[in-house]
Amino acid sequence: MHIDEANLVNLTGLWIKYGSRPINGGAQATLHVNTHWPHRCWFDMNANNLSYTMLGHSNDSTWLEDIPESAVLPLWPMIRAKGSSGAAETVELQRIEQQLLDKKWRCTFEQTAMYLALQDAAVHSSLRCPGFQVNPVRTSEDIHKWVDIGSEAFAYTIDRVVIENLVNDNDIQMQLGWQDGQAVAAALLYKTGNIVGIHQVGVKQAFQGQGFARCFMQYIISTCALWQTKYLVLQASQLGQPLYESLGFTEQFTIKNYERV
Repeated sequence: MHIDEANLVNLTGLWIKYGSRPINGGAQATLHVNTHWPHRCWFDMNANNLSYTMLGHSNDSTWLEDIPESAVLPLWPMIRAKGSSGAAETVELQRIEQQLLDKKWRCTFEQTAMYLALQDAAVHSSLRCPGFQVNPVRTSEDIHKWVDIGSEAFAYTIDRVVIENLVNDNDIQMQLGWQDGQAVAAALLYKTGNIVGIHQVGVKQAFQGQGFARCFMQYIISTCALWQTKYLVLQASQLGQPLYESLGFTEQFTIKNYERV
């Protein structure tokens, strides 16, 4: 599997674990939707015939009516086999974006898909933040702190029930970063094959800009190296991308997230 596809398979696989249902089956491309947080609606990555041409060739935009009002619709480039042309899909993707704009959808934020080959990663043997420690989420109180940190850091409400359902999943690790006994950072790691996706990395507002995100990421990279992992993948915000680049992550492609206005 190409690393670009692996990034998306990891991301959408996590959304499925959050809880989702399919919509728009039949002749059209299948979509999945979260009916609660994180409110994502996305094209089925497991369909062998997945192609934006299935929707883009048609001027009919009624498929958008089945998408919940609160949904965020991410669009990414088609991932094709090496050596094949994606020109047709690029054109049709542009048509879908125009359909969204015509129906008063707007791209409200963009993310950059990135990856790191662990064999090329710098060794982070020690944390450079005195008093900073990282521990896995284990207790109900840990879950409460994890949800609070993420909700504050990203300025939206994370559904605690969704997170509680993931605590005992063998492919998921949730981590809390502590500074002098206070929980200040949170992250979720999701493993698919030899890929680990790094998700929901957040630092409490009062502790941002003090180097804790870097220390936290250094710990995560070191931990994943012991988890039979070949690559790390993530989706960076504009604010977080410089940090990930400084840690050796390579840019892959852009994800444009659309919402109804």
